[in-house]
Amino acid sequence: SSSSSSSSSSSSTSGSDYLFGLVWLGAAAYAAYFFLDNAYRIRLQAIDEFGPVIHEFDPYFNYRATEYLYEHGAKKFFTWFDYMVWYPLGRPVG
Repeated sequence: SSSSSSSSSSSSTSGSDYLFGLVWLGAAAYAAYFFLDNAYRIRLQAIDEFGPVIHEFDPYFNYRATEYLYEHGAKKFFTWFDYMVWYPLGRPVG
């Protein structure tokens, strides 16, 4: 009689552990969806506001410009014509 009572308690505990795990998995999936969706919306905000036009807000260009300034100094930076952007025209940076 006592063994049937302990097996009933054991199956009830494993069932609640399973349900608890599902709830945590659902919460983690929802959090991941929430953060990824917001990241996607933030990244596309400029396209929603201004359309699919290239703007100055290019993080890779800003990185390259900082690198060029560091390597070549301010005098060359302010006269730099960058041929790697806005192909085939390029653009004056300084």
